[in-house]
Amino acid sequence: MTISYVVPSLTITKTHTGHFTQGRDGLYTITVGNTAGAAPTDGTTVTMQDTLPAGLKADSISGTGWTCDQSTLTCTRSDALPAGSSYPPITLQVDVSCSAADDVTNVAVVTGGGDTTPHTATDPTRIKHHRHDQHDKYDMRCDRHEHW
Repeated sequence: MTISYVVPSLTITKTHTGHFTQGRDGLYTITVGNTAGAAPTDGTTVTMQDTLPAGLKADSISGTGWTCDQSTLTCTRSDALPAGSSYPPITLQVDVSCSAADDVTNVAVVTGGGDTTPHTATDPTRIKHHRHDQHDKYDMRCDRHEHW
């Protein structure tokens, strides 16, 4: 007789819309789920931690039901998550430096909830130069001195 144990299997996705622009805000959405056919999370803490690339600075991080710490870019919760479901998304608003590189990659990791494997999501992000806004006009926001 073979006994198999079904365990939780967390997933994480990280997205943004459009390009980010130097000197402006950008918005990431992070969603943590549990794979269909897996066991529910076990009530232990689920932790999502984000790592911003150089040139991006956290302005705020929050999500319904999540306890988030902007200084560490960590959000936690302990309520059970059924298989095939997702927690409410986490929103991470960032300030884009006037010296941010053209292309950056943002990384987020989720752990816990009875799943012993860390899961990672990456989101490659194109950064537009500050000299032109959406109407191709000169943008003076990055002419000010940044205090990063």
